[in-house]
Amino acid sequence: MTLSDLFQQSHGILPEMLLSLAICVVIFADMASRLSHSRNVSGFVALAGVAAALAVVAARLFSENSSLGSLTFGGMVRQDQIAVFFKIVFFLATIAVILFSLRSRETQGYRAGEYFALLLGAVLGACFLVSADNLILFVLGLETLSICCYVLAGFLKHERASAEASLKYMIYGAVASGVLFFGLSYLYGMSGTLSISEGCGFLSKLVSTGRVAHLPIILVLLLILAGIGFKIAMVPFHFWCPDVYQGSPTPITAFLSVVSKAAGFGALLRILLPFFSEVLPAGAEARLLSQQDLPILFGLLSVITMTFGNLVAIRQTDVKRLLAYSSIAHAGYLLMGLTVYNSAAIEAILFYFFVYMIMNLGAFWIVIVMVNRVGSAEISRFNGIAFKAPFLFSALFIFLISLTGLPPTAGFVGKFMLFKVVVGAGLSNMNAAGHITPMTAFYLLLALIGVLNSAVSLYYYMRIARAMAFEKAADDRPLGDDPLDRAYAAAFMVPAVALIYFAPILQLIALAGL
Repeated sequence: MTLSDLFQQSHGILPEMLLSLAICVVIFADMASRLSHSRNVSGFVALAGVAAALAVVAARLFSENSSLGSLTFGGMVRQDQIAVFFKIVFFLATIAVILFSLRSRETQGYRAGEYFALLLGAVLGACFLVSADNLILFVLGLETLSICCYVLAGFLKHERASAEASLKYMIYGAVASGVLFFGLSYLYGMSGTLSISEGCGFLSKLVSTGRVAHLPIILVLLLILAGIGFKIAMVPFHFWCPDVYQGSPTPITAFLSVVSKAAGFGALLRILLPFFSEVLPAGAEARLLSQQDLPILFGLLSVITMTFGNLVAIRQTDVKRLLAYSSIAHAGYLLMGLTVYNSAAIEAILFYFFVYMIMNLGAFWIVIVMVNRVGSAEISRFNGIAFKAPFLFSALFIFLISLTGLPPTAGFVGKFMLFKVVVGAGLSNMNAAGHITPMTAFYLLLALIGVLNSAVSLYYYMRIARAMAFEKAADDRPLGDDPLDRAYAAAFMVPAVALIYFAPILQLIALAGL
């Protein structure tokens, strides 16, 4: 390979190379700065690195000579809609988390170089994970993301809850990774190739010709799903989520709830992409499994996940723990999209993730402000905040309404698109006479359960709003009114409402090449 060929291949991973460079600069900048300046210096260097990576992805997206869908870096990295869109989500969310970290009091008193280097390392792993078309790179991306997150969860070294969160996260994560690698080894053994798309396409042809039974393929998918299900906090692989969310520094909790979860879903879509009938590789005419196997599997997982998350959230008294179970429930809503095999389902999932990033990060920002001011995330400490800080109350109320999925917020549009895809799949499965078939009943029941779960979520979200507006505060001390806090809240509040006009985001998704 010539130098020009190497440069051309490396151009496909330029955002990742910028992140790697930023990690090195952050470490050296931290070593050269005083402890009192460590957080600001390291934070702004990390911010510049992520912003540069975002600029490269955006430039590639809007370029007329864009090569989206192509393989690069020796065929190991795929530049397609899923990779580009998820990278945009990663970078935007990470910029927000870095800004949160610079304002949070939880991370004060520590040298911040390792903190921001690990944060960038986690984003680097997430980028490789969602763009990998090679099993080895897929594993490296997953483990880079996971190990950085394990350390970040326990960054508050002198707090027992943070150390416990890190230990639980690492133990559960190690087991989940082992199960995932076992499934990937079966995928490699059955297909004989490290390419994810080629391997799944090969298995598709084996099934379509009747040369192999469905059971071994289902076993491979279940093992892979178990490993990735841990990352997206899907029931029954969710046990780590509440304790880790509660014990981690709040900016890291926000990072895990958006970037880590998005990376998990991106990885799942990367594995399942050949299963989607409308986007199969050229020459692959048959679906990997029957028209009912995977929809029923993901439908059952969706119902169990969203119902468990919403019901258990009702009893929570800590806002971070409540948002952890809320995150589990939202994973259930997203799994609904995987029951449908068309481009509209992928579009709905990607749009929901963009909206989820905005409303979830906004909610966590208000939690960070409250932890800074009252020292706790207990719901009881939020009592009377509506009168002490009416702007922050209004912002959190909008985020909670959006998380519920009520109009006029972007969360309503996100859930509407998911439910529309599911209902549409049910109606399309009616027979020629217009009679309801078992699959029609399945899809319609799934959508109904999703709507009922949204109604349940309204109860526990409004518990927070009720405490802020109708419960008496423990004391009359003012909370203070920081203009920067309000500016951060407004930065999320405006799109949480404005994106009810969702056409620009759909155009962005379409621009990515679906």
